[in-house]
Amino acid sequence: MALGPRHLLGLAGLLALLSLGACRDNHTSSEVGAAYWEGVSPLVAINEGPTYHRLEGYDPRWMDLVREGVEMSRSYWGSYGPATVWVLGREEGTEIQPAAWTAFLDEYCAWRSEPTDMTSEDCLEHFGERYVEVTERGESEAYLSEVRDADTRLAELVFINVHNWFFEDDPLPDPILRGVHEYTHVFQQSIGPMPTWMMEGTAVFSEAWLPGLNGRGDPYERLMLSMASAQQIRDSDLTLADIEEIEIASDEAKDKARELAYDAGAWAMVFLVSKSPTQSVAGLRDQFFPLVRELGWEAALNQSSGLPSTQAFYEAFEAFMKQPPQEQRRLLESLKA
Repeated sequence: MALGPRHLLGLAGLLALLSLGACRDNHTSSEVGAAYWEGVSPLVAINEGPTYHRLEGYDPRWMDLVREGVEMSRSYWGSYGPATVWVLGREEGTEIQPAAWTAFLDEYCAWRSEPTDMTSEDCLEHFGERYVEVTERGESEAYLSEVRDADTRLAELVFINVHNWFFEDDPLPDPILRGVHEYTHVFQQSIGPMPTWMMEGTAVFSEAWLPGLNGRGDPYERLMLSMASAQQIRDSDLTLADIEEIEIASDEAKDKARELAYDAGAWAMVFLVSKSPTQSVAGLRDQFFPLVRELGWEAALNQSSGLPSTQAFYEAFEAFMKQPPQEQRRLLESLKA
């Protein structure tokens, strides 16, 4: 299965999620992260799962696949929100009736504008035009965005034209993986600031690991594909440090965000788990991320890895990435559930 399109589209979603406006070159990644979270409470644990909304006329099976991935991810990471899922699209040879668009956008804008100062008219002008144009052009997107100006912070997962990512010979339908990936970001938004490579790396790792826990695919095979992608930047000077915050990353790092933040990031999480006392992936959920919430990501990284500094972690990880593939796979297979 080709990994590139999924990761590139995820990058578009990340930019939508983390957009902070123009940043001066002398801003540090920690300053940008702090600015994003200033005055904003993390998403909270809730009993209810997301609500699901579908554009009428778009085959329900696409929402069913997305829902399977979202719920697989939610059952592992926990339920956070409030969150909504919006699935829309138009398959080739079909038409979406104007009444269906009106009903969908009215429902969306009622949800989007009710807890904020945004009017329904402004919502329709901004989101209506965007959603209709993207759908009708046949483009595909999947991303997490949020409503930050509400009394209670809200999360929305948007999936557009996910049928373009479905291939009959895929062992696991890609729309399921999209759901896993994007809901992992919902969980992360309950934690606090963390670097881009940790956000996207954890989500890509989740795409491989969580279906495997449910007997859906081989996590080792998928992660070795990510390793092959990550190795494409071995002849550059780029490291995880160059993609801590994508908003202020160099153009070179942004151009290689798929290989660097997503694929190398996924293996950075593998490496982190391998350095932990238990070597248990569940420790990410049960120990590491709660520690990020308590101490911040750098202190949590150092404490969990047993390395004295973030730079020491980066250097140890780079040394690991230079090892032969069989050694990398051996470490991967040493992880416990």
